[in-house]
Amino acid sequence: MNLTDRVAAFIVDTPRSAVPKEATDAAVRPIADTIGVIMAGSSGDAGKSVMAYADALGPVAGRTWTGSPAGLSPDTQALISSTLGHALDYDDELAGVGHPSSILVSAILALPLAELSGDQVLEAFVIGYEVNVKVANALGHRHYRKGWHTTATVGGFGAAAAACRLLHLDLDQTRYALGIVASLAGGLQRNFGTMTKPLHSGLAARNGVLAAQLAQSGFTASADILDGGRGFFDVYADQGDHPEAIDRLGAPWAILDPGPTLKKYPCCYATHRPIDAVLQLQARHGIEADSIEKITVRAPTFGLHPLIYHDPKTGLQGKFCLEYVLSAALVGKQVVLDDFSDTAINRPQVRRLMALVEAKEDPACRPEDPEAKNSSAGTGGFHIVTIRTADGGEVSTKVQYPSGSPYHPLSDADIAEKFRDCLAAGGRDAAAGARLFAQLTELQDVPDIHALLAGFTVRG
Repeated sequence: MNLTDRVAAFIVDTPRSAVPKEATDAAVRPIADTIGVIMAGSSGDAGKSVMAYADALGPVAGRTWTGSPAGLSPDTQALISSTLGHALDYDDELAGVGHPSSILVSAILALPLAELSGDQVLEAFVIGYEVNVKVANALGHRHYRKGWHTTATVGGFGAAAAACRLLHLDLDQTRYALGIVASLAGGLQRNFGTMTKPLHSGLAARNGVLAAQLAQSGFTASADILDGGRGFFDVYADQGDHPEAIDRLGAPWAILDPGPTLKKYPCCYATHRPIDAVLQLQARHGIEADSIEKITVRAPTFGLHPLIYHDPKTGLQGKFCLEYVLSAALVGKQVVLDDFSDTAINRPQVRRLMALVEAKEDPACRPEDPEAKNSSAGTGGFHIVTIRTADGGEVSTKVQYPSGSPYHPLSDADIAEKFRDCLAAGGRDAAAGARLFAQLTELQDVPDIHALLAGFTVRG
């Protein structure tokens, strides 16, 4: 079989019994985390704007659990939900792949299915996650280095896979859905730090739902879109593709190996290791922000690539500014959602520290791949951060695995606290949110997730 046939066959023919319990168990945490982040999304400027767009589409007869108007088409619901999910840059991450979970959860829950059990959600999520990851792996890292945003360009394949699985499309229809979604792929890193960055996630979810529903309706496309000249990999991979990754579908399952990173901080993942480093140094040595004279960051090759702002003018730009996030971390001794308002980025104490940050890439910080030919910005190698204080003291630390990564996972308590914070940011009831989180942690036993989430429908 060619590559497209292998992906389609995996989506359609993998029996439920072949999806291991360990994989569906592992999917519970990112799904619960994502639902919380989606509910928080309307608190940010991008979330507010996309909700205003949704309201303008027509009369609002009611609202869904996301807060968007009920009655929108499934693909539009997916677009709104997934944009909300990425609006705060707080959704989970898989380095080299992007942010699959917001795309997948939004696509799955937008489909016009009267009832949807927790087990069905888990099955579709794991299948979609696997396709998303392995297509991204096959595409290779040159794609991202070229300036494409993999969340946008590849995320639609995962969403289409999950939708095809839930809609029970046959092999031909699934091939066509892959062909359709390939022609919808796009998304440029130049838009990082703007509202269009979270829109990338929304478009990927929309594209997957749209492609599956069109294919279900008899729409056709190339049946071998991943293969040969002018196919997806030929056009997008910049000659850096690894088609052998498709042979690893389900072996191992990506939700288990390497597994997702559930974000501890609501900002670009490339900042998370240095954030951990400055907070560790501050806690260990009792460093006060006002005593700092210099902050030096050594990053792996390509590790600074997504951090395109150095004098942010908006909170969104601040999420992609290393100088800002490190300074905010040291001033607040944490990094939280409130750090990314347009007002917060102009705090004088923070601005003073920003001028003291010096960052550079060092191949020695990525010894296994010094030129980052097969590495993403957020993984591989390590960061070294040094802080010098006014009394002449100098302390350093090295961070390889950031908080929330599979090697340094958030605790159940951390995830529950993040969920409560997200619901509070979205104006939801904290006590009800705690009950919802408890139910989501037992997602496999939920008879209908739509009924569960209906209790969080926004009125008005």
